[in-house]
Amino acid sequence: MAQQQITLLGCGKMGSAMLEGWLADTNLDANFTIIEPHQTHLGWLQGQKSVRLYADCAAANADGAPVSTMIVLAVKPQMMDDAIAGLGDMKHADCAYLSIAAGISTGWLKQRLGDAAIVIRAMPNTPAAIGKGITALYADAPNQVCDLASQLLAAVGQVVHVQDEALMDGVTALSGSGPAYVFLLVEAMTEAGIKAGIPDDLAAELAKATVCGAGALMAAVDTAPAILRENVTSKGGTTAAALAVLMADDGLASLMTKAVTAAKARSIELGE
Repeated sequence: MAQQQITLLGCGKMGSAMLEGWLADTNLDANFTIIEPHQTHLGWLQGQKSVRLYADCAAANADGAPVSTMIVLAVKPQMMDDAIAGLGDMKHADCAYLSIAAGISTGWLKQRLGDAAIVIRAMPNTPAAIGKGITALYADAPNQVCDLASQLLAAVGQVVHVQDEALMDGVTALSGSGPAYVFLLVEAMTEAGIKAGIPDDLAAELAKATVCGAGALMAAVDTAPAILRENVTSKGGTTAAALAVLMADDGLASLMTKAVTAAKARSIELGE
């Protein structure tokens, strides 16, 4: 594959995580143009010969930034309209666009980029920062574009392909927002442990290690979560007593359904 020219529009937490993965990928032959007005967190890019860093698109255009193979749109949904309008000469007929913005459909983007624009959509999540993310990719595009997008996203974790774009709002609600649910679980377990009489620091350590360990166990074995749950639950034991509360009609499953439904609804709103 020929050398790629990748433009990253927005280099916040997710953009930075992706860029770090790209630079570490020895199979990716690419140069990078980074557009990010807030650069105090990007000092680590000093000395990276394959990276050009600009505060805005106007500065990149004035400097003669190279024509992009792919422009990665990594700005917040609320900022997308202005960000696209500012592309100027960077927006051209020969590049593809990869959006990771929640709620923004490929149709919405094509209305602004042109009906003939090649636009694909992905939803990563924050474990991408340590290469443990999972990204859902919707790509109705030529094979070489899909391959490049898959390579860029695989640099920060697992990639799954979604054939129906209508699923992306649900994906956003489940895996895109999902890490926050897990972090909240650790917070809630910590607080419950403290109320059970465990010292604060110990409760926090136990809760965090328990969730991390359970996740690692699920990743390491080919066993359904329901079976793993049953394996640790003795009839009439302490775990069974706790699960009777969590699995009640108004318990965890009901709350999680409400949470994911609310997140999906918000994703749809952002796309409007």
